[in-house]
Amino acid sequence: MKHLMLSTSLIVATAVPAFAGTETEATGNAEAEVQIQTPAADVSGETNVSGEAQADTGTLEQEAEEMANEVEAEAEELATEAEAGAAELANEAEAGAAEVEQEASEMATETENAAESMSDAVNPDADGPAMEPLAEGELTAEALTGAWTYDSKDEHIGEVSQVIVNTNGSVEAVIIDVGGFLGIGEKPVELTMGDLDIGKVDGDIRVNTHLTREELDALPEYQAD
Repeated sequence: MKHLMLSTSLIVATAVPAFAGTETEATGNAEAEVQIQTPAADVSGETNVSGEAQADTGTLEQEAEEMANEVEAEAEELATEAEAGAAELANEAEAGAAEVEQEASEMATETENAAESMSDAVNPDADGPAMEPLAEGELTAEALTGAWTYDSKDEHIGEVSQVIVNTNGSVEAVIIDVGGFLGIGEKPVELTMGDLDIGKVDGDIRVNTHLTREELDALPEYQAD
């Protein structure tokens, strides 16, 4: 009996340390696994966060680049519109300047024509030969009678047929026979001294008028009292 109990105690004593060792080893292994697995989990989490951050950064960069491209495109469009507007304004200014220049040229031509007309009115014989002024006492009815008369175009229109003098003996008007041919079909018309320019050419008295042949033909026929 004692021998049996001793053997049992020995078996128990032998088994308990072995079990304790096994439990300790298992616990150690579990802790080791926990210690090994925990850093791996941390590294994986950090990797995910880093990847998301990089992805967000890439998206922001792309959006910023797109916005920059849009701004650049809008700036180019505005520059193009501004350039087109400036060109249009330049064309309008050039057209306006050309129009003003044309109007100025037309006004200058009109002024020149008006000046020529006034010159013809003041000096009917402007295109004819130069006349010498009459000396005092040369303008007499006898000297004027038969003098050739010329119109505003320096064309011969007739001769002085009669001279009208006032009570002072000064010449007041002349009667000029216009039209006709060789004295046939002529019409006598009265012209005052204001319608005439009288002078001498090569020693002969010459009478000029600023009236045209048409204006002379339209005058009423002179009727002697």
